Amino acid sequence: MRTVLAEYFVTERETLLFLADADADEPRTERIPLTRDDLRAHITDLAGAVHAGKTSAAQGALAALTAPLAQISAPGDLIWIVPHDTLHYLPFSMLAVDGAPLAARNPLCTTPSATVMGYCQAKHDPSRRRVLAYADSASDRPLPHARRQAEALARIFADDTVIRLGPHATSTALETDLRLGPHRIIHFGCHGTFVPTAPLHSGITLADGELTAEHILSRSLPADLVTLSACESGVNARHPGDELVGLTRALIYAGAASVLVTLWAVDELSTSLLMTDFYHEIAAGTGKAVALQRAQNTLRSISGDEVIRRCEQAPGSYAEDIADVRFRCGDFAAARDAYSRLLEAADPHGDHAARLQAAETRSRWAASAADRPPDYQRRIYSDPYYWAAFVLVGDWR
Repeated sequence: MRTVLAEYFVTERETLLFLADADADEPRTERIPLTRDDLRAHITDLAGAVHAGKTSAAQGALAALTAPLAQISAPGDLIWIVPHDTLHYLPFSMLAVDGAPLAARNPLCTTPSATVMGYCQAKHDPSRRRVLAYADSASDRPLPHARRQAEALARIFADDTVIRLGPHATSTALETDLRLGPHRIIHFGCHGTFVPTAPLHSGITLADGELTAEHILSRSLPADLVTLSACESGVNARHPGDELVGLTRALIYAGAASVLVTLWAVDELSTSLLMTDFYHEIAAGTGKAVALQRAQNTLRSISGDEVIRRCEQAPGSYAEDIADVRFRCGDFAAARDAYSRLLEAADPHGDHAARLQAAETRSRWAASAADRPPDYQRRIYSDPYYWAAFVLVGDWR
C-alpha cells in the first residue's frame, strides 16, 4: 500500500504541512492560512456542532487542512497524519476532500510524532493469536453493548479469546492474563475518564478500580492492537514540546503497536456495530487502518432496516435498540408500541423505567403529529458523531 506522510506544524501566523511519500525526492511544504487561534476556534465550534448533530461552517474552513492531500495522494493510499498542537483533537476522517469525508477516500492512521511510528512498527508481530477482552466492568453504570462486543470477539476469534465481564474484569485478572505473553488484541469495553488537571490519572474503569495511564506506564502490555472502546479514551493533555500525556501514549510506551481510541463519548449501538465490522475485517487479515476505514464507511451508509436486521440476528435482546431505530426512521407508532411493551416488563421504580416512559411519551406525541411515512432507508448513522470519533494511533498494518 502506498503511504503518504502528512505532518502538520501550527504557528501563530499559519499552519505548515509537510508532505512526503516514497516516490518524492524531497518533502513538499504547504502553507495553510489558519493560525493557532483560528484552529482552536474552529475545532471548538466543530466539536459543539458534532455533539449537537449539526453541520458547522468550521468544517468547511478546516477542509483547508486536507485539500493538499488530494494533490499528492490517490484514493486508497494510506495517509499517515502527524498532528501538532490543537490538531491532536481534530478527527481528520470527517474533513472533506473532493466533497466527501476523507475516510471515504483513504485509510488513516496517526502518531504523536513521526519518530513514534518506527517504535510502533517494531512492536508489530502478525504471528500473535491471543485475544483478550474486558467489558462492562462498572456495576453502577452497565454497558450491555460493551458486553456484547466482547462476546462477539469470542465468536469471531473463537478459541484464541479470553473475555472478562462485569465483576471479573479486574486489574488483578489483567495482571494474570498478561503473563500469558503478547496478545494480538486487547479490547477494553469499559467506561473511560479523562482528567485534564492530572492526565496521568486518566484511565479505564475496571471492576476493582481505575486502570490509569500512570499504572499502564509502569507495566508491560505487549499487544499488536489495544482497543479502548470507551468514552474519550483518546483525549490527552499536551505538554510543552507537543508531548502527549494520557492513555494513548501510555499504551504505546507499554508495548502496543497500535491503539484504537475515541475522541468523544460514543453511542453504544452504533459503536457495537462498528466494532463488530472492524474485528471481522481484522480476522480476515485486513490491515488495521483499512479495517477501520471500511467499518466507518459501512456505519456511515447503513440504513435503518439493515440495523434492525442485524439487531434481530444478533444473540441477546435488542428490543429497546430496535424501538430507538424505528423512532429515528419516523415510525413513531411502532416505536410507541415497542416502548409500551418494554415499560410493562420494567421495574417501575428504576431509572430505566423513567427512560422508557419518556421515550414512549415522545413517540406517542410524534405519532399523533406525523405527516409523512417512515423511512427505513434512512442512513441513521451518517452523522460524524457516530463514526468519526474513532482514531487509529500507531502501526497501520
